[in-house]
Amino acid sequence: MSTMIILTDSQIVELNNRIGQIQRLIESAQVIKAGGAPQPTVVTETKPKAAKSLVTNRRKGRRVSLNEAKVVEIKQRLATGNESAARIAQSFGVHVSTVNNIKYGKNWAHIKVPANS
Repeated sequence: MSTMIILTDSQIVELNNRIGQIQRLIESAQVIKAGGAPQPTVVTETKPKAAKSLVTNRRKGRRVSLNEAKVVEIKQRLATGNESAARIAQSFGVHVSTVNNIKYGKNWAHIKVPANS
């Protein structure tokens, strides 16, 4: 007889994360068997971890999702007044507060965009 378990998406993600953690522990550490001495794990070669980001410059340890060219485009689109900050943020894949911080000079203030004539 089999039992069906219904899981939410967040529970599935949590389980997958835990499975990954256990697999990494098994691959990189010694596994202690119940009631016995630790058994050494032989590692012949380890693979380098994949880079989290292709962007090499980082600020405050976070992945940079905008560059100067994108910020110039954001500032130009804000200057036209035809689009909301929310719409611009969605098109660049950033939070609306990021676009508003650019708009009000809190972030990327050193990037100047000439006024359209």
